[in-house]
Amino acid sequence: MNLKRNIWLLYSISFFFALIPAYVIERLFWEMRGMSVLDVVLTEIIFGAVMLTLEVPAGLVADRIGKKPVIVLGIFLEGIMFVILLSADSFWQFAVAIAFSAAGGALLSGAENALLYDSLASIRQEHRFDWHLGRIQAVRIVSLMIAALSGSLLAEQYSFELNYLISILSISIAFIMSLFLSDRSVPEHEEPVSIMEQVRQSVEFFRQHPGLVYLLILGIMTGLAAGFTEEFWQLYLRDAGIELSFFGLFYGVVLLVQIPGGLLASRLRQRFGRENLLHFIVLTGALALVFSAFFVNWAGAAGLIVLLLASGMTEPLVLGALHEKADDRMRATLESFQSLAFNVVLVGVGTGFGYVSSAYSLTAGFALLGIMCLAPFIYKVMKKEPA
Repeated sequence: MNLKRNIWLLYSISFFFALIPAYVIERLFWEMRGMSVLDVVLTEIIFGAVMLTLEVPAGLVADRIGKKPVIVLGIFLEGIMFVILLSADSFWQFAVAIAFSAAGGALLSGAENALLYDSLASIRQEHRFDWHLGRIQAVRIVSLMIAALSGSLLAEQYSFELNYLISILSISIAFIMSLFLSDRSVPEHEEPVSIMEQVRQSVEFFRQHPGLVYLLILGIMTGLAAGFTEEFWQLYLRDAGIELSFFGLFYGVVLLVQIPGGLLASRLRQRFGRENLLHFIVLTGALALVFSAFFVNWAGAAGLIVLLLASGMTEPLVLGALHEKADDRMRATLESFQSLAFNVVLVGVGTGFGYVSSAYSLTAGFALLGIMCLAPFIYKVMKKEPA
């Protein structure tokens, strides 16, 4: 079984999976179809709830039957989401589409990175996992940037629906390429364990690694802040009085500044350590969000870019730490648990962010996110215990 081929296939799949021109006008498209900020946040909560339900089962399935079928199904469900969104005009149609996306995301979240690690291990290159993960992230960002710039131009000349049609085509290419992936062969001496035992071992793994759990929490909070920023930057620019023609350029800059973080994460980790880097990311993100909340103009928009610049190295750092310690038999399951925790926090933070943004303003919601980013760091300082 040629697992080495998986590496370039995963790079290619990441490129086409991210080549989605619909993203650059997503919030505007949704607003045009009658979706308010609170409606959008409610769909995010639905997304989180579906992920909560399917996250761990998806990881268990990936570890038991193989990563390839799980990846193939996940990409297919993501494509179904775009097909539904193309004609959606009510909250519940958007909600159903997002539920499909959540199911696809749950299937992909642990399986892709687990297959990457398995493929690298087959050629004794597992120590370069975070190096490849950073570069796959860079490929994904370049693809998003191409989609953003082209999508912005298309939106000015044609209807928003064209962006969604092109997105469906790109997802279809990623789906076809996923059919050529290969799975790791299970050694004959490796006896399968029960599902409950697999869950018990996963929980015990996190209990035995409290330092890793702390790093995961830092990554989760930074990821949430960056995620909501990426979701609502379009409305922020509109409130700041920035013209639509600049949206594509701004999104391109947003994506471009995340590339250095992903590429340099491995080298910076070796020099400064994961925890120090993540502390810097948290502090930078919190200050940038608070600054943007008080200065709703080009300077505030630059603050959002600073946050995303810092958060660009979060994924390689956090997942690299996780996979270095993970057992091959439950690699996807462990990452699914990490994603499960992310979505648990998403439900709570998303509810607060949605309420504050609707009752007061979007910038007040950003300020709340900045404060929440500091919570795990402050808790750690108050306890004064080493990670």
